[in-house]
Amino acid sequence: MEGNIACTLLLVGKTGRVTGDISAGLVRVEGTVHGMVASESVELQDGCTLEGDITSKTLSIDHGAVFTGSVKPGKAAGKTAISHAAE
Repeated sequence: MEGNIACTLLLVGKTGRVTGDISAGLVRVEGTVHGMVASESVELQDGCTLEGDITSKTLSIDHGAVFTGSVKPGKAAGKTAISHAAE
């Protein structure tokens, strides 16, 4: 998926790919994200790749996740929709 996403919950599945900025209450990445992430909570799962900066209240990075960027403490409220990028 290409473009910015604003939602409550975003799951980027293992084969999912997002190129764009993300604003959500919870972001769980199992696939690939290229862009900025602003969220209450970000979870980077084993095998994922995230290239971009993260602003989040909480951040979890599993062993085997690849993260290139910077982290800034903070929070960003999500929107009301639920989005899924390929699972």
